[in-house]
Amino acid sequence: LETNTVLMDKLKKVQQENEELKARMDKHMELSRQLSTEQAVLQESLEKESKVNKRLSMENEELLWKLHNGDLCSPRKLSPSSPSVPLQSPRNSGNFSSPTVSPR
Repeated sequence: LETNTVLMDKLKKVQQENEELKARMDKHMELSRQLSTEQAVLQESLEKESKVNKRLSMENEELLWKLHNGDLCSPRKLSPSSPSVPLQSPRNSGNFSSPTVSPR
């Protein structure tokens, strides 16, 4: 009878631990689902940003090529006596700092 009581106490303790572990497992599964969903959203956002970045990079390369080869329609290029077009137009001078001015 005494052994039976001890075993019943151990059984209750093990059952309680089992329930606690099941609750922890459920909590971890829910957190895992949330993180997976968030990861999918972030991955999609990253892919969109990468596409935009690639497109902007290609546009930038195209504009630099046109600028270098004189293909941009510029009022300065129409005049044969005007000097070559500077790298920064007055319109865009606020967007980029010159290499000699930027602190590093």
